[in-house]
Amino acid sequence: MNQLKLFSMRAGIALITLSCCAGGQSLVNSSSAHSPATQVKVATIAAEIAGDNYVLIKARVNGSGPLTFILDSGAGSGLVLYFKAAQALSLKREGKGKGGGSGEGTFETSSIRGASLSFPEVEMTNQTFVVFPPENKPPALDRVVDGVIGSALFSRFVVEVDYQSRVVNLYEPKAYQYTGSGESIPIRILSNLPFALARIPIEGRKPLEGEFMVDIGAGRFTVILNTPFVESNNLLAAAQKTIAEPGAGGVGGDVKLLVGRLPRLQLRGFTLANPVVHFAQDRQGALASSEFSGVIGGELLRRFRVIFDYAHKRMILEPNGGLSEPFEYDMSGIRLRAEGQDFKTGEEKKAIKLKLRRLI
Repeated sequence: MNQLKLFSMRAGIALITLSCCAGGQSLVNSSSAHSPATQVKVATIAAEIAGDNYVLIKARVNGSGPLTFILDSGAGSGLVLYFKAAQALSLKREGKGKGGGSGEGTFETSSIRGASLSFPEVEMTNQTFVVFPPENKPPALDRVVDGVIGSALFSRFVVEVDYQSRVVNLYEPKAYQYTGSGESIPIRILSNLPFALARIPIEGRKPLEGEFMVDIGAGRFTVILNTPFVESNNLLAAAQKTIAEPGAGGVGGDVKLLVGRLPRLQLRGFTLANPVVHFAQDRQGALASSEFSGVIGGELLRRFRVIFDYAHKRMILEPNGGLSEPFEYDMSGIRLRAEGQDFKTGEEKKAIKLKLRRLI
């Protein structure tokens, strides 16, 4: 089950509406004595691309041991700790906030103020973490996920996500100059979230244009179209054939989605053929919003090196070897979610996968 973290939320990891305000922040760079020319790149962080295209990175909170975070451009709340991680850190939680996102429910949050978040070479001080309640659990991966890193990082640095090399690079915005051959796409930053224009050409009709949240945390989705956008443009008829998406959930609870295909999707100079598209059916929550058209997710973005440059209001896409791959959808009709601590690893996991393939 994939957690969507979206608008007026993501977090889940997406945009979270809080009744408390985030604190200020400062930056400590261990290489600060270097010249400006050598300070363009401030950190290179090893990344793991986990199931459903989640980008996982390690960081420390208040000098803790390494914790695992999902990197999420759709996390407008800035920084999130799941309850177990916050409890293990023994940091004081205070205040009450209200969280929500995809799905129709809301929930209470607390916060940790004045904390530090550190990577190799970089420490961000005076940070505020949103703490989710115990019932809001991280995505079901085969490892512990402690939290989410969102707009606090994207708004401070130019963030380059290299899916193929499995690294995340951080650059100083003032000194950053892009000299590559990628496509520069204008973005708007609304509620700490990036939005880009995309077009949907439909035969016999005028192409549709919409504004889409760019959300690397919506990992297994190519694009999700919000309910008002789907209905006002009669897009289910354009898709012709759809099926119900099993097991979709967000931070606000279950999410109602249909899945199908559209002939093409255009993102600036890139035309993506026959993409898998999810059509939202929610009546409340982020995907029921008419304020934006939908979400561009990780299944599309993983085909590029993606550079988020908020300071210059742009996103840069450099195609990698995945651009030519067809868009596929899991046709088993099965969604599995692990519960408890007895995860199978190594050879046991391979044996389970083999049994599932035989069953299917």
